[in-house]
Amino acid sequence: MPQAAAPRNTQYELGRHQKLLNGAQFRTVFNRRVSTHGKYFSFHAVANNLEDSRIGITVSKKVSKRAVQRNRIKRQIRESFRHNRHKLSTMDLVVVSKPGGAEQGNKSLRAELDILWLKVNRKCEKFQQS
Repeated sequence: MPQAAAPRNTQYELGRHQKLLNGAQFRTVFNRRVSTHGKYFSFHAVANNLEDSRIGITVSKKVSKRAVQRNRIKRQIRESFRHNRHKLSTMDLVVVSKPGGAEQGNKSLRAELDILWLKVNRKCEKFQQS
């Protein structure tokens, strides 16, 4: 008899409503953005009036020619967002990966992402208040 699937914890799932899905949504962020930069990532954000923060991710071939590496970076960004989104005010974010990130390990990528979430949140809140 097959085992029943374990119940899913939907609290940490990243659904379709939490992603930027088309070019118009990305352009909105880039046109009215607050930015912060790290060694391997650039964050661009704009406040939204929705219930949740939304994320868009870009990892170009300039970062790595190998799709395996680009997908690994995207997975690290998504996982970090899932764990940090409850700390963020509601905003639309675009995370752009920079060259050099593909050579780094997952730990160093996650460490930089954790710092940048806090920085972009502070900047976005400050920008909203002014």
